[in-house]
Amino acid sequence: MSVQAQAIARHFGKACQSYSNAARLQRLTGYALLNRLPAEPRGCLLDLGCGPAWLHPELVQRCNSLLAVDLSAGMLYQARQSGLANEYIQADAAALPLASASVQQVFSNLMLQWCPKPAEVAAELERVLQSGGKVALSTLVQGTLAELRQAFLALQLSPHVNQFLTADALLLAMQQGAPAIDWQLHSETVQLSYPDVLSLGRELKSLGANYVPDKERKGLTGRHYWQQLQQAYPKAVGLKVSDSSAGSVTDTIIASYQVAYLTGVKR
Repeated sequence: MSVQAQAIARHFGKACQSYSNAARLQRLTGYALLNRLPAEPRGCLLDLGCGPAWLHPELVQRCNSLLAVDLSAGMLYQARQSGLANEYIQADAAALPLASASVQQVFSNLMLQWCPKPAEVAAELERVLQSGGKVALSTLVQGTLAELRQAFLALQLSPHVNQFLTADALLLAMQQGAPAIDWQLHSETVQLSYPDVLSLGRELKSLGANYVPDKERKGLTGRHYWQQLQQAYPKAVGLKVSDSSAGSVTDTIIASYQVAYLTGVKR
């Protein structure tokens, strides 16, 4: 396992108990991705980047056997608590310890963006899929957390935000890595609201999604820092949400996520 993969695994391992409660975006994309799989049970399904396995009750209805794979031992420990998968495997998505042509379906929800070389992941998917097998995955592309990036730049700080591929570059990488899979890509913008920037930061941390390669946190804490970031964050003009705890209407911020859905069938 590479140094970067180990760092990613540590981040998600720390978030293994808080992940499910914070996974608002993951739930939206996960259920949208389910609709891109066959409704009837079909062979062996690989859940690649399974996390704490909160979607396994739905996935087991769409397959005859379920394999759960994750880079993080902590996430796999949480996943095992449900006991719905037939096997739990800790592995890098670019080096799967699975036999060639051994699965009929691959499901992967918001995992691919953590892989530095998506073409290598695509090659592994092509290898493990049987002919006629289907893959459905979601990932994040360029434009994700654009508002947060803008706030960092306004403060003349290096953006502590991941760099994501464009949708076109991602599709090209998948096509080059797995030419035997007929890929189709659909993208959409998902916007979530937050009371403030600190709440956004806490949610990302609870998901383990606050990891940025080569930009480990260096003093990015403290009330003054978060106040500055809040002031620099683009205002969500005209957007109000109900704050039930305070019994009042409170301004919120918006975070945009550019989601790409990739589906394909192996020839």
